[in-house]
Amino acid sequence: MGKAQELFDQATRFYDNSIKLVKLMDETFQKVAFKNDPNSQYDTKITLAQFDWILQAVLLNQALSDGNFDRLERQFVDKITDYGDLLLYIKNKTNGELELSWDDIANLNTSTQQKLMEIIPPLLDESCDSFVKPLALVDKATDTFDELEHLTDNIAQICVCLAQVDGKMEEREAEAAGEMVSSLLHARWSRYLK
Repeated sequence: MGKAQELFDQATRFYDNSIKLVKLMDETFQKVAFKNDPNSQYDTKITLAQFDWILQAVLLNQALSDGNFDRLERQFVDKITDYGDLLLYIKNKTNGELELSWDDIANLNTSTQQKLMEIIPPLLDESCDSFVKPLALVDKATDTFDELEHLTDNIAQICVCLAQVDGKMEEREAEAAGEMVSSLLHARWSRYLK
């Protein structure tokens, strides 16, 4: 088995841990929030898809930070998620005006890639809020376990695996991933914990 496959398998374990945590938190939130109105409950797969969009945005920002969206990085970002596809989300959110494949993104010049990464957070804004608020409320209600820390640690480990998949880890990759985690997840979550 190749090094890239080993890294992907390792990342998949952290992804699976994240999915279990998100699913448990979402189900806990729904049991409490919709206790008197169970018909208002929604499919947890919606929340899992939102997590996937956030994760793929983080990984894409990291992968593009060095100006080379390597073939193995593209496969990694595409295959790591099970419930949501960032590119399909972007297509739907822009009413089909922005329809890209991972290969299309790799073939964009660096300036256009950066512009893409600038528009993704605003496109994800509503979905991030919808994802974060219920989970942060569950996190706030439980004193024994820091769900945000656990989730961001899993994401960080997935990012480490992605950084190694092309054979070279760079400081700017970690910074790019950290910026996106902060923007899409951590800063929002922390607001609800106050």
